[in-house]
Amino acid sequence: MKKEKTTELLVNDHKKMETVVNLLSKEEMLKIRVLDVWSVKDVIAHLSAWNLELAKSIDIILKNQELWFRNTGDKEFNKIQITKRKSHSLDEIIEEWQKSFKSLIDRINNLSENEWNFQSDFFWGGKAVHGKYPVTVKSLFEYKYKGESHEGGHAKQIEEYFDRDDCSCQIY
Repeated sequence: MKKEKTTELLVNDHKKMETVVNLLSKEEMLKIRVLDVWSVKDVIAHLSAWNLELAKSIDIILKNQELWFRNTGDKEFNKIQITKRKSHSLDEIIEEWQKSFKSLIDRINNLSENEWNFQSDFFWGGKAVHGKYPVTVKSLFEYKYKGESHEGGHAKQIEEYFDRDDCSCQIY
C-alpha cells in the first residue's frame, strides 16, 4: 500500500478509537475488562506502546537490522508494557497514546518513497512468494486486527464488547 493511503487508514482508524474512547465514562475505561484481563485503559496503553515500538522499528529496518518481534510472539512485550503503565492515570495514558500516534504518523510522513519501500534482508514468518515475505517499512503497517489496522481493530473489539446482548452498558 502507498504511504499516503496507509497514513489515511491509520488516521481514520485512530479517529474510530478516539470516538469509542470519548463515548465511555472514566469508570467504564478503568473497570470493565474488554479483553480478557485488559481494561480500555490497558488497551490504550497497549496501543501507545506499539506506536512507540513501530516508530523505532522503522529505523531498525532502515539500518537493515532484525526486528525482535519478527519471529516471536508479542505477549511478553504486551505484558511488560501494560504493567509498566499500570500506575499511570487514565489521562496520562490517553496523552501518551495521542503523542505516540502523532509521532508515528510524523515519522511515516517524513519517509522518502525509497525508505518506505526499503526491503531489508529479513523475512516475516508468514508465507508469500517462495514462502517468504520481506520485511519492509510498509510491511509494518500491513498488519490487520479484526480486519482493521491495529487501532481500528481494537476500536471494533471494544464496540463489540459493549454491543453484546449480555452487556448492560451500551456505548451507543
